[in-house]
Amino acid sequence: MLGRTLNEMTRRERSDMMVMVADALEAVAEEAEERGDVQSAQNSMCLALTVRGCAVDLAEHDLRAAELLLEQGITFVANISERFERTTREEVEATLRH
Repeated sequence: MLGRTLNEMTRRERSDMMVMVADALEAVAEEAEERGDVQSAQNSMCLALTVRGCAVDLAEHDLRAAELLLEQGITFVANISERFERTTREEVEATLRH
């Protein structure tokens, strides 16, 4: 399956994409909170709510703004997930050394 731009998607597909990213951001927010990373949890939840709000009323002229929000959301999820994975790996390695 080839990737498509928001402009090439139907309104429903765009909305579904934004909801999916918002769900991922909310999951990251929960994990961050569980790990005690309050700032990342708050940032993730704020971005999730912004993306979700944009998904509800996404007009054709707002596609560039939606695209930027999606990029930020996806990048945030990827960066936090990578950081959590690295931290977990380091914790496991430290435990094995002792």
